Amino acid sequence: MKKLLVVLASAWLAGCARDQTAMKPQDATAFFKPDFDKIYAAWSTLDPSKAASFYAKDPNLAFFDVSPLKYKGWQEYENGFKQAAADWKSMQVTLDPDFHATQLGNIAWATYTLDFVIQPKTGDVIRAQARGTDVLEKRGDQWLIVHEHISVPMMQEQPKVKAHKAKAATHQKSKKRRR
Repeated sequence: MKKLLVVLASAWLAGCARDQTAMKPQDATAFFKPDFDKIYAAWSTLDPSKAASFYAKDPNLAFFDVSPLKYKGWQEYENGFKQAAADWKSMQVTLDPDFHATQLGNIAWATYTLDFVIQPKTGDVIRAQARGTDVLEKRGDQWLIVHEHISVPMMQEQPKVKAHKAKAATHQKSKKRRR
């Protein structure tokens, strides 16, 4: 009986060790990069239906794009993009080389930056950089985006500390002259 318990305990511990090895995050950049190139080529057509196959369609999923603040579910995302792109003649989105993806079981996440060139129907060309984070879930044999967050950096305000330090230094100099 003791031998059986030792064998069972050893088998259980070996199984636990194997499961922990399998649950370590793996670099999946090379695996996901071709799909993300396809995703942004699809968005560049200005037809969101061409990107739709890469996204889960659950109605409560959150997708954050540059504007508005949030889309709830794929349908809202698709409709919102159509409305935004209605005034555009063309758009070219290029995935930058910093793309990185990590996989842990049936979940993966990717981080990246993008370059946008938008040609409005009227007006000047718009060039911008954005950053993105996507969460993917493997459903059956397909990886689908279940969350996306695209944003552009805020314009950085010049720190007021420099002006304050310069004023303080000038004040100190005038104090020394008075002595």
